[in-house]
Amino acid sequence: MLFFLLIAPFFCFAQVLESFSDGNFTQNPTWTGTTSNFIVNKAFELQSAAQGASASYLFTPSAAVQHGVWECRLKIDYPTSSSNYVCLYIISDVNVLENGLKGYFVQVGGTNDEVSLYVQEGTQKVKIIDGVDKRTDGKPLEIHVKVTRDSLSVFRLYSKLSSETDYFPEGEVLNNKVLRSKYFGLSFTNSATTGNCYFFDDIKVSGSIMPDHISPELTKVKIMSQNRLRLNFSEPVDFSDFQLTINGEFCNVNSLQIADNQESVEVVMDVEFQTGIPYEIEVIGLKDEAGNSLRNTSKVTGLSEPLNVGDVVFNEIMFHQADSAAEYIEFYNRSGKVIDMSGMVFTTLKSDGSLNSGNKIPTETLIFPSDYLAVTNDTGAVRKYHACPPDAKIIQSGWSALNNESSTLVLTNPAKDTIVDSFRYDVSMHHVLVKNPKGVALERINPAWPVQDVNNWHSAASSHNYGTPGFINSQYRNMDELSEEGDQSFYLESTVFSPDNDGNNDVCVLHYNFPETGNVFNICILTPAGEKVFSLVEQFISGQEGVLTWDGRNRRGQLANIGVYVFYIEIFNPNTGKRKCMKLPVVLSSR
Repeated sequence: MLFFLLIAPFFCFAQVLESFSDGNFTQNPTWTGTTSNFIVNKAFELQSAAQGASASYLFTPSAAVQHGVWECRLKIDYPTSSSNYVCLYIISDVNVLENGLKGYFVQVGGTNDEVSLYVQEGTQKVKIIDGVDKRTDGKPLEIHVKVTRDSLSVFRLYSKLSSETDYFPEGEVLNNKVLRSKYFGLSFTNSATTGNCYFFDDIKVSGSIMPDHISPELTKVKIMSQNRLRLNFSEPVDFSDFQLTINGEFCNVNSLQIADNQESVEVVMDVEFQTGIPYEIEVIGLKDEAGNSLRNTSKVTGLSEPLNVGDVVFNEIMFHQADSAAEYIEFYNRSGKVIDMSGMVFTTLKSDGSLNSGNKIPTETLIFPSDYLAVTNDTGAVRKYHACPPDAKIIQSGWSALNNESSTLVLTNPAKDTIVDSFRYDVSMHHVLVKNPKGVALERINPAWPVQDVNNWHSAASSHNYGTPGFINSQYRNMDELSEEGDQSFYLESTVFSPDNDGNNDVCVLHYNFPETGNVFNICILTPAGEKVFSLVEQFISGQEGVLTWDGRNRRGQLANIGVYVFYIEIFNPNTGKRKCMKLPVVLSSR
């Protein structure tokens, strides 16, 4: 008796036997859903009874997943089409259809008149077994459907027409997207005149519950208002021991609004979120139904503000990827705001100046002040190839291949009527030592300096396999770190540089600092003997302060020889008519 009591609940939920011989579908087992659109007819079959066009469904408890077998006999007294078909939900986490589900279903009929298997996650449906076209093209259609799933998560789909003696294999597939079930269900979608044309009978479900050793995850955190958070999880969790910390401090929770599926919650707290501040939200005390503790317990979020032109800029471009990597574009947030990049479009210019269609940045993508965001179509390949640190922010999106020679990148708002930033890259902007630009990114030296200034871009260093997606650039220089001689009109950031593209002093940075704007100067690079090596700027009209860079190349575009060189600077102030000349020595070395 004890043994029976222990195993009885398992069989109640893991097995379903239904022939409707008791004349109802309300008990033994109990079906719920749009019950007014179903009847049990005189032949003891479940029959549709919709008064007009509908999408009607019924569900009954079932936890069968491992070693699962699902069978059902169907009859459709009308040719199947895109508006007349049946779905059998062999695995589902919910017993309603309106808001999506996690599970698998067999569709009988549809546009291609076939029997096919789909996996569904939320409202996204993906066909994983494509049955034979025109197999359900008949009136009436009488067919048996059978699905099996083994311990390795291999599904096999079969069908048998009334004229056949053996099951026909529609296909098989390995898929483990969903490992748990709560319900088995069925539905019919009918047009206005076919509300009573669907029949279901001889439903058999068997199998065991899939052992659950997978920990739930915190998947999303979003600030809904100044004192309200929404948290999403990868599966249902128990909130009875829920606790929350914000930036390491425990937070007093006023109320929890838990979703029916136990996979999300809205939290009202004694806190007021402020703009411009990243908040690390950590969740404590949660477990799933199998007792597995939550992993990935924290995420960083913030209260977003509107994006203005120039807030987010292009910061790095991999436009010709290595064979085992992928192209990417990196953005930098140079504002003091938390910015929601969701729906922003990155694209390129056509030859006539119009925009290509481009790609959208995924929803709920935040970029924090002074933070980086890399976008690619293969995050795994990018992370692996460039040895990115774990906190590098790299997201996956749709992608259009970049031109390997030159193109103009554009970042726009979702409506594509405002350009936030643009940058024209060219393969000639790579360092002279880069003989083959394939697999080498262009990095911005400082995001505050002009985007289109070629002196503000440099080939990425070899230290991270020639790319730093999602984290600080290997060639970054900080304009705010002024030398002790910052009161001089010109000074070098370092008197020694080694343009070997290893990420350490690859460029020579010349700062200028004047009490007024409008100075004009010419700068060239000379040998100690006075031979001109390179012209840095001519008739350059300056601002009050700024920087110029020399990457070590000569007038022929080749790398200059190792040795001592001189910056020869001529300064003219058009307001006072004063002229001044100065020389600054620098050493071009090799490490």
